[in-house]
Amino acid sequence: MLSRHIEGALLLELFSRDGIGTLVSTNPYENIRKATIEDVGGILELIKPLEKSGILVRRSREKLEMEIDYFIVQERDGMSVACAALYPFMEGKIAELACLAVHNDYRGTDRGGILLAYLEQKAKLLKIEQIFVLTTRTAHWFQERGFKIADLQSLPIEKQKIYNYQRQSKVFIKHLSSSITT
Repeated sequence: MLSRHIEGALLLELFSRDGIGTLVSTNPYENIRKATIEDVGGILELIKPLEKSGILVRRSREKLEMEIDYFIVQERDGMSVACAALYPFMEGKIAELACLAVHNDYRGTDRGGILLAYLEQKAKLLKIEQIFVLTTRTAHWFQERGFKIADLQSLPIEKQKIYNYQRQSKVFIKHLSSSITT
């Protein structure tokens, strides 16, 4: 169903990903799921602009392919509109949130917050007690979501050894509550 009061409604419905009419479908239109090797191209498209601006560390296609099991994607009508990765360090009951990216057309719709909540639940299932993030430009976003500034020594030793001092990333940690919502 389309509104006759919107100029070009039929064109907007037919030629834009989101359309403007009522959607009736038996298949999920939008979902969050574990990434597969077929998602590597979509993830690269999401992160490339952020890599170019220095917000994210560059990842090659080969590295993404090797680490695809750590990634999740938010898919909308077959297109990856957001992604993130969770790298657990099981011995310390801590995990790294990395490579959080949202497509430009979908920013401002809390997709990043939704991915964060999804990964927090996943971490809790793994008995992870804390999530950390390294960031150069989005500290406020993480602080608004419960992350607290921390020092480099708070990170797992393996992560401390490969910390890139040239990027001068700030360390933020969030302690997870033990309750799991389903």
